[in-house]
Amino acid sequence: MAMIDWITARIMLERPLPRHINGGEFVRIDELGNIEQASPRRKRVSGSHESSINIRAASVYEIEITGNLVKFVQGHNLYGSSDPAAILWAALTKIEAIDGALPCSLAQIGLTGPDSLLQRTFLSRMDCTVMLLARDLAEVREFLRSLRTNGRLRDRGQSGLPHAWEKGEGATFGGGPKRVARHRSMTFYSKGLDAIAHPLPDLMMADDDVMEWVKSCLRCEVRLGSNYLRKRDLRLLANWSPDTALAEWNEMMARIDMNASDEKPAALDDLPAHLQVAYSAWLGGADLRSMFARRTYYRKRADILKATGVDIAIPRSKEPTAQIVPIKRVIELRPAGRPSWADRIDQALRQSA
Repeated sequence: MAMIDWITARIMLERPLPRHINGGEFVRIDELGNIEQASPRRKRVSGSHESSINIRAASVYEIEITGNLVKFVQGHNLYGSSDPAAILWAALTKIEAIDGALPCSLAQIGLTGPDSLLQRTFLSRMDCTVMLLARDLAEVREFLRSLRTNGRLRDRGQSGLPHAWEKGEGATFGGGPKRVARHRSMTFYSKGLDAIAHPLPDLMMADDDVMEWVKSCLRCEVRLGSNYLRKRDLRLLANWSPDTALAEWNEMMARIDMNASDEKPAALDDLPAHLQVAYSAWLGGADLRSMFARRTYYRKRADILKATGVDIAIPRSKEPTAQIVPIKRVIELRPAGRPSWADRIDQALRQSA
């Protein structure tokens, strides 16, 4: 099952807030000392176990909320719910319980439960995440190395190649790491290595069962940006169901091709001779863009991609002079789901909050 990780949303209110919500203002001052512009900053709200989110109400008729809501609510994001309305409501009720975070109760502004959010909440970012289990951390790292070398997004040419992280061993498809993706992107990284850089709550870091599980986890996050949500009619919270996150994750995952190293697809023999010649030239490392007219190149690319799944827009290095016999090993990844120790850990986190 996929879980909702990060949410950025704007909630339109039935009744106004008594005052604006912000964490101060950004002010632009001209050379004479006059204020040209003032923009409200988001207010940081800290929860338990060093988790936090940001809220803002630039108008008394709306509330903006952004952050890793599942981490804010339960203290970690190893597993969680796929129901965005339930997650958003749990985050709001937790914010309400923090002294000084809101200027009034949720009921006073017309928010009475998850259903009251459905028609009033508009999304601009939604992260759908699945954790996959390998045998150990070494297998996770080996998979990531292979993904950075052979992985690509179908139908995207060079822009479908992965962006390797400058720090760590992750890879992002559909946008560079730490860049705002207004359409959609997919990121893979080791949760075990991430837990070293960004530790879990102390009681989880000290638990052998938890850490053994975490070290074997490959985290796969699909980020849906504002343009994509608008295109798919998913900006309104009411258009989401608990199954939507997994459906979006599966659709993006299906676009990841790990077979870029296959040298002779089975369908190649059925291609016309002129396409086989083009494929052979690409296989030898030739620059097909310089060999054909622009329209001819793209026509051949589309025909080969449709028939074989191979995208000749992705450059291929020339064959090495030395003979190398590749050694391949199958790495099995399976959905992690909710671990057996989850209830015990959740209870301990609630007691220590």
